[in-house]
Amino acid sequence: MARAAIVGGGITGLSAAYEFHRNGWQVDVHESGDRWGGKILSSLVGNELVDAGPDAILTRAEAGIGLVRELGLEDELSHPIAARPAYLFLDGKLHLLPGGTVLGVPITPNALDDTELLTQEGKDRVARDLTMAPTAVNGGTTIGELCRTRLGDELTDRVIDPLLGGINASDIDHLSVTAAAPLLATAINEHGSLIRGLAAMYPRIGSTLGAARSDQAGRSGRPGGAEARPSPPVFFSFQSGIARLVERLVEVLPAQGLHLNSPIESLDQVEADAVVVAAPTPATFRLLADAPVVGRLAEHFTYAGVSQVTVAVPGQPPLDASGILFPRVGGTVLTASTWFSSKWPHYRRDDHALIRLTSGRYGDHRSANMDDDTLVKTLLAELESAVPLVAEPTAVRVHRWPDALPQYPAWHNERVAELRQELLTTHPRLRVAGAPYDGIGIPACIAGGRHAARQLMA
Repeated sequence: MARAAIVGGGITGLSAAYEFHRNGWQVDVHESGDRWGGKILSSLVGNELVDAGPDAILTRAEAGIGLVRELGLEDELSHPIAARPAYLFLDGKLHLLPGGTVLGVPITPNALDDTELLTQEGKDRVARDLTMAPTAVNGGTTIGELCRTRLGDELTDRVIDPLLGGINASDIDHLSVTAAAPLLATAINEHGSLIRGLAAMYPRIGSTLGAARSDQAGRSGRPGGAEARPSPPVFFSFQSGIARLVERLVEVLPAQGLHLNSPIESLDQVEADAVVVAAPTPATFRLLADAPVVGRLAEHFTYAGVSQVTVAVPGQPPLDASGILFPRVGGTVLTASTWFSSKWPHYRRDDHALIRLTSGRYGDHRSANMDDDTLVKTLLAELESAVPLVAEPTAVRVHRWPDALPQYPAWHNERVAELRQELLTTHPRLRVAGAPYDGIGIPACIAGGRHAARQLMA
């Protein structure tokens, strides 16, 4: 029987192991720590298990929902219940994210009419995208560079950066558009305009908003607002939290091949026909130190750290949104608050609210330099500037992820391609996989792990 070795027991490594196993290979998964799942983790807030890492999986990404179906977990799915996606906190008040937008870019004619997030000058500047000459985009173009050129600074700093920068715990002036927001690159390259391009790619949003306005006008006898009809959920989780996916993968893999507390310091430790390294890049590059490409590219693969505080607040009424974003231009340490008990039915509680406060961005180390008590006080105070709390928290969890999210600077995709191409020569029976190479989010990691396994089996 052919044998595969997987270095790293996060979602990428477990997905690679699953792909080998379902195709009849013998598999050994080596995880240096004492648990499976990597950054997918549930831990206690008081006496409740609550997600401490990612809490949602993108529905439209087939790699995620496809694996869920294969594992027989569809009956355990949970979908967001919040009435609104999120607020932005700026200028001392909460603002709804404008409807009719994709990644913060308007794709309907009146999407920005009612928002106070932008001045009229800022709104006029956004509209110039429709009349400007096309902008050339390549792997060296950052999201910030493209959006400032096409849409101006106001929309870029006040809406797009908290959305796209928040996903990556980064600064969009640092993020490659082709690596971190390929939709924007496709829109501008194929249509010469971000607005026209995204409108062409997402026609359902415009048609849904139009139908909602017609219905409301018919009922009330006057023009309606921009509330959309219910649409398929964008995200999903599980009734017991995201860690259920990891738990199920471990259940279906042969126990004799699962090795916790099993650090791999050298490739000489593994005997296998194929190896997938799905570890953080520092550990990966130590294993591959003999490859010249690693020495050239190691500095490029960096991470941003985040620090989180999750609280249970008794008597706190639910927010009518899944959370609040705190843009970089606001100067807060707090980057986002996720209202678990407003967002998810499996966290809804009658007597308290569960709220996670996130801090830390690329280049912003303020929260990492605070002790736990200072961090809790700082983030709670900044939250209360947006939503006053009715009581002191009865439970507090602090969780720090020093290297949470890989960064995708200019020319990132090109460097990943260079790394993988040279490894085909130096280590032909080995593949690297995971978020540093395959993209942010659980579906991207699942797809990367399974693709690496398929390449090696082929």
